[in-house]
Order: sequence, then structure tokens, then C-alpha cells
Amino acid sequence: MAKQNTEKHTPLRPLRIPDDEWEALGKAVGDRNRTRFLREYIRWYLRWPDSHQPSRPPEQIGAPGVSKKSQQEGEESS
Repeated sequence: MAKQNTEKHTPLRPLRIPDDEWEALGKAVGDRNRTRFLREYIRWYLRWPDSHQPSRPPEQIGAPGVSKKSQQEGEESS
């Protein structure tokens, strides 16, 4: 196996995230955009110049115990 050329690429950083959170993040930002989103968030959190806070999805996605049906029922009873 060829050694990764880190001069042109960032090094691999192992990160442990529960499957349900990883899948929900993929639904929110797109399966192939998770890394881009996390890097944007890190830059914003560190207050780097020209960084901006990543936008959030318009509704909760994949939160434990929360479904569209249970949210609608709560709104109707209000």
C-alpha cells in the first residue's frame, strides 16, 4: 500500500462518532459533505478570520425519540 502524500493532503484524523449521529449528519449535510461541514465548524469555533457559522437544518434530523409524526402530534395538541 502506498504511503499517503501529506504534502498535498491533510493527515487522516480518527474520530469516534456514534452511528446514529453520523447517519443523521449525513442526512443533514449530505453523505459526502460531512468533513467539509466539520472543518467549517472548527474554523468558526476557533474564530478564524473569514470563517462563518455553518447553517443548521430547518428541522431536527434523526434525534433519538423524535420523529416527524411525534412533532406534528405535539403541535396539534398545543
